[in-house]
Amino acid sequence: MKDLNKRFKGWIFIYCAIVLMGCKGPENGMGPHFLIKTQSMSITNSDFIEELDLKRTAYPYDIEENPIGYNEMVMDLVQTLSKEILILSAAADKGVNVTDQEVEAAENEFKKDYPEDSFEQILLNNAISYPLWKKRFKKNIIMEKFIDQELKQKIEITAQDIVGFYKKHIIADIQKKDDTTPGLKKIENEKKLVSRLRLQKAQDHYDEWIKKLYKDYPVQINMEKLKTFLIDIEKREVKENEKEN
Repeated sequence: MKDLNKRFKGWIFIYCAIVLMGCKGPENGMGPHFLIKTQSMSITNSDFIEELDLKRTAYPYDIEENPIGYNEMVMDLVQTLSKEILILSAAADKGVNVTDQEVEAAENEFKKDYPEDSFEQILLNNAISYPLWKKRFKKNIIMEKFIDQELKQKIEITAQDIVGFYKKHIIADIQKKDDTTPGLKKIENEKKLVSRLRLQKAQDHYDEWIKKLYKDYPVQINMEKLKTFLIDIEKREVKENEKEN
């Protein structure tokens, strides 16, 4: 257990030092109520509790009986929300937003895959409120819009890229399908081919792009507040030993 505890502490240190490029405690003028923040946005304790409750629905109900697993779940959420607030801050700075009409249209399109009241039943079964789902849905649309504008659409596609991608992927797909349609409907439609290529190149450049965003929009974490969400493994071990003795 001690080795696991050391491993987890080391993981937190590496996460703060490398991934977030500056994991800090409270500073003068920052205000005491944030858990995660950028210069323009913040996530409070209550925000984090709401997100943690949502995340826990994907884990066993007794996850707290596994302190290492529970703490890793919390830190995974910290990483997710840190990246989210990073992208949303950059999006706001670039003036990227969505209208209520856009959100409504996207929601209606999304719900087409859920007949009758099955969507509402899924929310109910997972104890997810509709307002929380709607808020997260809107955030996702903004992030997707920003990533498309600032990453995907800025990817340069050359003729050589298209030829190489076609040879590597499309021909292989044709051979698998044994499709004899002339020109495969003009190479699956040239726009679709370029879209697939652009998506792949965006995925290849994503990590580098995110690192640059972290430099431009530093994310800070209130470590004192974060500790309140983590299980103190050493203290739990002491209590368990006292009970046994």
